[in-house]
Amino acid sequence: MKVEKIDVLSFVLTDLERLDPVRVMIENYEPGKGRVTITCYGKAWTAAWFAMGGDDVQTFIKRVSNDYLIGCLAPQLRSTVDDDNDANLLFVKSEILKLRREREIDAKKARNMWDEAENADDVKESCCCFGVGNELLSLFGDDPWYAGWPTVPNPKYQYLERIVSAVRDGLKELDKLGNK
Repeated sequence: MKVEKIDVLSFVLTDLERLDPVRVMIENYEPGKGRVTITCYGKAWTAAWFAMGGDDVQTFIKRVSNDYLIGCLAPQLRSTVDDDNDANLLFVKSEILKLRREREIDAKKARNMWDEAENADDVKESCCCFGVGNELLSLFGDDPWYAGWPTVPNPKYQYLERIVSAVRDGLKELDKLGNK
């Protein structure tokens, strides 16, 4: 068995606005290779890098963007999520009006689409799923899921972004303390 001792930088950020204490553990394996683990309110995120251009993890975190870090810490987390059915209904109605103005659809088809949209419990499903929709299935062409549906900022993404920003600010404060 081989046992290696790794030096770890660990710190806690407290008195943060709208955040519980944030715990950070940074492991620098060798120049350009390391890992960070961040915890806050029972949630944990971790990421490792093995090609940071010779930087240590602290320098790397301060250098890269929040979007990049969040992509590494929580790869499945999207910055936006679908908006509600009311926003989708306005989006569908505006598309129906646009197609009608451009004479892509006639008045009868436009009326049928409008009525179907207004009566749908989930208008996006009616436009995208063959088992649900009828007239609306032809509204956005072959790939209706990618029609530019309305979105809103994802609160989970915003939460992690506040945490990552706090970690970056904490690292800058540690630098100031080290230079004194």
